[in-house]
Amino acid sequence: MDNFESFLIKKEVRKDLPNLALAKSLIKDMEQRIEKSMKLDINDFSKIIFENFYDALQDFSNAILAIDGFKSYSHIASITYLSKYNFNDSEINIFDKFRLRRHASKYYGVDISKEEAEEIIEFYNKIKLKIGKILKEKRLK
Repeated sequence: MDNFESFLIKKEVRKDLPNLALAKSLIKDMEQRIEKSMKLDINDFSKIIFENFYDALQDFSNAILAIDGFKSYSHIASITYLSKYNFNDSEINIFDKFRLRRHASKYYGVDISKEEAEEIIEFYNKIKLKIGKILKEKRLK
């Protein structure tokens, strides 16, 4: 996977003014997606749950970019940026694997299993404290 600076060079990310309002809005969306998804029956709504958790994680990534003064036009760039916040290669690779799975689901009709939905929830639960710490440091919570 490319480093974040390569996305700036390729113009898949642009430097912008920090945007606190956008960042807060994205975090609100993230929280709502997770809260609503947790109320769904995973046996009946695995695809919706998976996509909502992925989108919630993207909202988080894009909020961090916004508060730091960037605008991304690439899911991969947003994911890669998390390395600046002590997300390790394993976490970034797992997140990217979910990106590919969500892309297949959203654009090619590939089904999402209950196990895959459980996997993304488990991933979120593993990084939830890290997310909370970053949001607190950035004063988004």
